[in-house]
Amino acid sequence: MPNLSQLLMSKSKAGHIRVFNACSEIQSQLDEVNEVFVCGGFVRDLIQGNPPGDIDLCVAGNAKKFSVALSKKLDVQNPAESQFLTFKINTNELMEDVLSIDVVTCRDETYSEPASLPDVVPSSIEKDLMRRDFTINAMAISLSDQRWGELVDPSNGFGDIMRKRIKVLHELSFIDDPTRLFRAVRYATRLGFNIDYRTNQLFTNALGNVDLLSGARVRNEFEHILKEPKASEILRQAEELGLLSAITPGLRVGSKSLEIIDVFLQADSKTHEIEDLLAAATFSLSTQEAEQTANRFDGPHNWTISILGNAKLASVVGILDDPSITRSEVADVLNPIPVQCI
Repeated sequence: MPNLSQLLMSKSKAGHIRVFNACSEIQSQLDEVNEVFVCGGFVRDLIQGNPPGDIDLCVAGNAKKFSVALSKKLDVQNPAESQFLTFKINTNELMEDVLSIDVVTCRDETYSEPASLPDVVPSSIEKDLMRRDFTINAMAISLSDQRWGELVDPSNGFGDIMRKRIKVLHELSFIDDPTRLFRAVRYATRLGFNIDYRTNQLFTNALGNVDLLSGARVRNEFEHILKEPKASEILRQAEELGLLSAITPGLRVGSKSLEIIDVFLQADSKTHEIEDLLAAATFSLSTQEAEQTANRFDGPHNWTISILGNAKLASVVGILDDPSITRSEVADVLNPIPVQCI
């Protein structure tokens, strides 16, 4: 495997390098930690030439002890522990370059049934990478003294970055985890990549499995789309690929919705909430379609209001466009519509 130490040190920001040096030092001192790797999106962005963001670390060994030692070394609070052998270190008060560090144990995953959450067991870095969503995210760079800078790339993600393609690691990837369908469209649009031919076939074959996802998981993926700088492009491609209608029949985005989303995204991001983008995305729906969509998302009250309220607003736009309408008539038309939708 190639050694990317020069790229790692030349393209990383000062905060990143500080973390990497700390990782190397801690790994050499802790007997319970065999190796440490930076992995996932950080490596992808580094190779592609995009500014790397937050750090994902993978530890072969005791990730908890490593996370505590790294927090102490960086002089920040102890890590927050979550399920799946994962720890999060908050560094936003210490370094502008790095807002957080996610630390996971090198692990393997199995799925008891399609769309279920995985069963997790510790494993090697190679098996950890092969459980991931796409080849471009299945790479790691060693931060250990003995292998510093060495690229671990069991699925040729480097080659797929060069070819600009999104490719799953195995035939059941979308079946095991249908949320990867959403991620495939997001990454393809964000990075300007194409979805690999076989991956596209598997994508289409797995659309029915979106039904197996809970409303919360579908809502979370849809919210990720709305937070993307190219949200309108992602929604357009998701509709073309049948992903939106897989969420619920009738869910679609019209040209007017996409225009409104673009206006929101071109403005200061602080001037709008996620509900504004949600309302814009569902502006073209009929009342029945809006009700079906709100039920499928099974979201909080503000999501339901945004979706249903905008369906009502869309149904009266033609009336409001009438130049002869009076102020009192406008008030009567808008009265049933939630104020946040106007």
